[in-house]
Amino acid sequence: MQGNDIVTFTDEEREIYENFCVRLQLEQADKDIGFERGETFCHLANYISPHLVGKEWEDIRKSGLLMLVSETDISKTRHRLHELLIGKPGTGKTELMLWWRENLQGILINGEFASKAGLTGDARGKKVTPGLLADYNGNFVLVDELDKMAIKDQNGLLQAMEEGQYFVVKGKHRTPFTAEIRVIGSTNEISKIQRPLLDRFDFVYHCKTASRAERADNVKRITNSFFGDNEAERVHWLKGYLSWIGDFNPMREPKCKDSIDHLIEKYIVDRREIEIESVSYRSLEYSILRIAWGIAKLEKKNVTDTEVFSAIIFKDRILRWLYPEGENSGKKRG
Repeated sequence: MQGNDIVTFTDEEREIYENFCVRLQLEQADKDIGFERGETFCHLANYISPHLVGKEWEDIRKSGLLMLVSETDISKTRHRLHELLIGKPGTGKTELMLWWRENLQGILINGEFASKAGLTGDARGKKVTPGLLADYNGNFVLVDELDKMAIKDQNGLLQAMEEGQYFVVKGKHRTPFTAEIRVIGSTNEISKIQRPLLDRFDFVYHCKTASRAERADNVKRITNSFFGDNEAERVHWLKGYLSWIGDFNPMREPKCKDSIDHLIEKYIVDRREIEIESVSYRSLEYSILRIAWGIAKLEKKNVTDTEVFSAIIFKDRILRWLYPEGENSGKKRG
């Protein structure tokens, strides 16, 4: 949500959100029900772009939900999450962005024409122009055809994704502009995304064409979406819950300090299916912590080893696809 997207709700709705969160915490406390099986989390995630069909959209919706709570950076540490969708035309990438723009007020831009719109600004004469990224501070930026964006704009986007600001250079002077954005990007081929930019995305998904059986099974979902059945109510409920969470800032549960460290260490050492040397700290350790933080915020509780374990499971699927160990290790998947 945007930083200024304030949602009001009734006392009755407030009680619903409170009970919802308590239920979610009870589910997470049950060792037989984790992030992957949590009924409530999946239910809330399904409010996001419900008409899109395919197995991968289950994770994409969960990622979107986590991105929604990762609004700002805290204590100079990046908490904002970013998502990249890869796939041929017709696999739903642009459809997700259109839904996000319509319901969550994301700003949609085409990578090919971003430079003409003045995305990163410039320095001409005595004047430094900040560009649109500064205007987008606090918003979701939806970049369709990211691979067609000019290098200058890719570099500015990269800075904003990682640091929450970017620079316009004039002579020996570098003028900073705040741009704490969250990015959903799309591309037809992963090989066309420069490695440093790819490295900033916490979530990377390969979108496929849905099978005949999947499409048949989801006709009801598609027709409900077409006619807008309960769409406004679901979006209102989602925004209300996020507003209720508000500025809650999960901290690390003190008693879990060692167990959290142990979980991440064990994953790095034992996960032989991944070429760990090819994965940066920001894409592995820090990304796991950002995801765990987002899960904890949705539960309105501190970060424990349960959330970190859930984040590792979530991240593992992405890393196994991007950085497989073996003869293709270190190469980006196409």
